[in-house]
Amino acid sequence: MRRSTCVVRMATGVAVLAAAVAGCAPRAPDDSSWVDQAHLALEDTSSQVATVSLLLRLATEDKVLGKYQQVVAQDSETAVGATLQHFGGEQPPPQDDATYAEVTGVLTDASDLLSQVRIAVVRRATSDYPALLTELESVGRDLTATAEGLP
Repeated sequence: MRRSTCVVRMATGVAVLAAAVAGCAPRAPDDSSWVDQAHLALEDTSSQVATVSLLLRLATEDKVLGKYQQVVAQDSETAVGATLQHFGGEQPPPQDDATYAEVTGVLTDASDLLSQVRIAVVRRATSDYPALLTELESVGRDLTATAEGLP
């Protein structure tokens, strides 16, 4: 009986280790699924950039309360960070390595810019809003161009 208990424990340990290792491996979708995920990540991020752009435009016209500005800026930053983390964890097909770098690059640019916007909003640095709006428009165009360049 002692030997069978040892075998069961060893088998259980191997199963737990296999599950843990499998959980750490990046997902490797097929090419079509990967491209769909890239489109979705770019569209989600573009939507958040547009939301924050609208927020800053309305804030410059004193049409949005300060606390609400902070909530929207923080929520958008968090959403884009989650999108970047999820998409960045995908394993691209080998033929899409350059596209992966381009997509994650523009997503990172958007995430960094949304962090800058959140900082400006929390600090109530309204004099920074016009420059941030210009940058948001530029990043929005980059996101759109990258999405349109995907197959």
